[in-house]
Amino acid sequence: MSQKVKPMSKSAKPQIEPVRMVAFDFDGTITTKDTFALFLRYWAGTAKWALNLIRLLPVFILYGLRIIDRNSVKRHVVRRFFKNKSHAELESKAQKFAREIIPGLIRDGALETLKNKNKPPYTLYIVSASITPYLREWAKSQEITHVIATNLEVVNDRLTGEIDGENCWGPGKMAKISSELAEIPYIIEEAYGDSRGDREMLDAAHVSYWQPFRL
Repeated sequence: MSQKVKPMSKSAKPQIEPVRMVAFDFDGTITTKDTFALFLRYWAGTAKWALNLIRLLPVFILYGLRIIDRNSVKRHVVRRFFKNKSHAELESKAQKFAREIIPGLIRDGALETLKNKNKPPYTLYIVSASITPYLREWAKSQEITHVIATNLEVVNDRLTGEIDGENCWGPGKMAKISSELAEIPYIIEEAYGDSRGDREMLDAAHVSYWQPFRL
């Protein structure tokens, strides 16, 4: 006896194919140096940068004594360097930094791998603890559409000095990925990283690569 196929209900939603994500950390993985640390000096100028670091010494000492964590340090640094600054100025400096500084920091082999992964069936994401403005600008230059990074809070075109949401590091990376793709099914097919801050993302991937572009 043949079995009849039940017709699909008009209200039934078509199944959405999951995003097949390939996730790359940026600092230390794609680059040879920490771009956030370099951007702080580029942003503030050497004299103000040095003065701010001196004023942040108590924070660094507390971190060294394990009294506060890395996320707390990041929030103190952001507050010191960016509070009450112009968002438009940040965007302008970020564009110049992405154009003038970042290209000289890219590891051999990284761009070729990014290009190879930035095509169907994959969707390439840069997932970084660095701040969004200059990462987004650099990604555009490489035809990379998706950037998940640490956002700075902006009110009335002024930076408040606070991080908007999670610091995109460690558990925060997976929290940011989950938030970004909350309405879309996804699979992390591959992940590339180089430090403790990438561990959760690497563990979540089907295939992970540790320090892939180092000789």
